[in-house]
Amino acid sequence: MTKIPLKTITITYTRTLTFTPTRDIFEAEPDQESFESYALCELFDTIYEDVSRDGDPMPYTDIQQGETVEIDWEDEE
Repeated sequence: MTKIPLKTITITYTRTLTFTPTRDIFEAEPDQESFESYALCELFDTIYEDVSRDGDPMPYTDIQQGETVEIDWEDEE
């Protein structure tokens, strides 16, 4: 068994996004579940773009590295 030391990470992200349903968002008949799925995908894409832009997180993103935690990693047999 190998012990791998990793540091904990805390990410705080504050941003408000509003999504308005429009006909071009939907590939099939519109429903609430598909609209919510669309909104979540857009949110995660936005977060990814914000925290990875030019290698520097945006000012509303606070990424902090914490204490070291060791993970027991089982070797494949």
